[in-house]
Amino acid sequence: MRLPRPRSPYGLDEPLNGDETALVRPYLLAYYQRQERARQRQRRLALVLAADFGIDLDTRDLHGLGAA
Repeated sequence: MRLPRPRSPYGLDEPLNGDETALVRPYLLAYYQRQERARQRQRRLALVLAADFGIDLDTRDLHGLGAA
């Protein structure tokens, strides 16, 4: 059984549906992936420092020291 030959979308009679095609800028996708990898590295470092050395990198105040 032979597969049909690929055809150019310009030769089709019906127009392409814009909702079915994803327009993604590759440089934007790479930027978001780098950001997520950096956040993941930071989370892993914080976990290792907390688990192995007892160092907490969290700077949030959770104990309400500023309360009246």
